[in-house]
Amino acid sequence: MTIAYCTNDAIKKNVDDIRQAINSGPNKHKAYDKLAYIVDTFGPRMWAQPSMALAVDYLYNQIQSWDATKTGLVEVRLEELDEISTWVRGSEQLILKSPRKRPQKLGMIGLGLIVPGNIKDGEVVVVRNWGELDEKGKADKIKGKIVCYNVAWTTYDDLKFYRQQGPDRASAYGAIAVLLRSVASFSIYSPHTGNVRYSGTTPKIPAAAITVEDAEMLQRMQDRGQKITVDLELNSEMKASKSHNIIAEIKGQQYPNQIILMGGHFDSWDTGSQTGAMDDGAGTLVTLEALKVVADLGIRPLRTLRWIAWSGEEMGLPNNGNQHYAKYHGDEDHVVALENDVGQLTAIGFGFSGKLQTSRMVRQLIMNYIPELSVVNENDGSGVDTKPLGDKGVPLMRNIYKDPNDDYYFKYHHSAGDTMNILNPDEMDSNVFAISSMMYIIADNPERLPK
Repeated sequence: MTIAYCTNDAIKKNVDDIRQAINSGPNKHKAYDKLAYIVDTFGPRMWAQPSMALAVDYLYNQIQSWDATKTGLVEVRLEELDEISTWVRGSEQLILKSPRKRPQKLGMIGLGLIVPGNIKDGEVVVVRNWGELDEKGKADKIKGKIVCYNVAWTTYDDLKFYRQQGPDRASAYGAIAVLLRSVASFSIYSPHTGNVRYSGTTPKIPAAAITVEDAEMLQRMQDRGQKITVDLELNSEMKASKSHNIIAEIKGQQYPNQIILMGGHFDSWDTGSQTGAMDDGAGTLVTLEALKVVADLGIRPLRTLRWIAWSGEEMGLPNNGNQHYAKYHGDEDHVVALENDVGQLTAIGFGFSGKLQTSRMVRQLIMNYIPELSVVNENDGSGVDTKPLGDKGVPLMRNIYKDPNDDYYFKYHHSAGDTMNILNPDEMDSNVFAISSMMYIIADNPERLPK
């Protein structure tokens, strides 16, 4: 039997202390409270824009003020990204002209990274899927019109391509703009945004998300043979800017060059007054509190425990936070990397992507120390920000819940409904414990995870 499969009394005690500190001690509900202050004070944190810069400075200064930072246990730094440009939203509106007897303003929001556009009396053609788009495009029913994708919810991974690729595919048939039924598992008249990905092989056309309810309404209008026309105004621009990743870490006492990484992305969209509470302010603050619990207990594990607030995940533009980290830290010895970015329901375990022997050791460590988190989903550990590390062979993890399709998360994802009200302090704490204990165990276990 190897060391890895034996329970270590010191690790067990520290895990018990971590649990107590979160469940009934000084760290109880702290992730929620700190997040609420940031959300309430700074609002949405669009990448490389003033509100995000203020929030980054605030969070960095908060970490600097920790007792563990002042004593030298925690080290914190800002890392400025290389030259970047960010997308800035301008004025937007969508007016339904016909078949309404009087013009009616519809709920909408421009998709991220779109080109601007101003269309008067544009005729709308509704399609339910790629097949209908191709059928109508080949019949020359798309040219010069606005395509509305009214695609019913299945899963986010199925439908995100309509947002990302929909403008290009409609443009190939001569469309002048796109309206997208929001990619959401549920709606109470809430448009959900997200970015588009122009390929450069077709003319770039503007695109906006509309509500599920209005997409269904346009479908009904078309089905009964009514002509649909709208005015669509979408203004935006690209601007040179600056942004930073925040990194805080406890250096390992024996293997400081072996890194256990955890974090979330600190940027958000701008659909509402609190957008970015769940996605991904919660993931960022939960993982930060996971580090702070260990620091508050005065624990310095064998390996380095590192936290990061990635910058720029939502827009995914060149030189964003995950690309910067991979460029300047990707060749460091990462033992594992965990990203927390799909909500904060009660944690039941982890998704894992990596070699089978590594997965087996993770499972055994869980059974030894945190058996209540025994669910491990194979090939389910990757995240947008950790993927560049995974491409280099680093094992990847994420925290998971009893919501296999993440339907709860996608009710609010990228919408004005992403607020503090949809988060629960106890559920957030369950993730603080899951991540803090798991990352600490890997960092302090005598035998490292296999590469």
